[in-house]
Amino acid sequence: MWKKDGKTYTGGGVVVDGVRHLAPTQEQFREAGWTWTEPPPKRYIKLKVIRALGEGWADKREELEAAGLLDQFMAAAFLDESDPAFAAVLATLTEAEREALAGCEYDD
Repeated sequence: MWKKDGKTYTGGGVVVDGVRHLAPTQEQFREAGWTWTEPPPKRYIKLKVIRALGEGWADKREELEAAGLLDQFMAAAFLDESDPAFAAVLATLTEAEREALAGCEYDD
């Protein structure tokens, strides 16, 4: 995501040398003083994830236990998609299960 002065770019173009560019290139963003930062990883509420997986949670739990990751998964305050234990779960989800996680995101 493009950031400048603590703000995130939300559209409307950028101004470079007095000219507004409505569909700016990366170079124009940089010339206008914007910097690219990776968006933070999505975080999820563990209980909501378990509930959203429903019957599928038993299989995911067994997979985590077999991989030696269940304790880490259960001890986490929230689930972060960059965490190895949760990434192991994400890698095994079906498309429908991934869609069910949309309502489980942790919002600061």
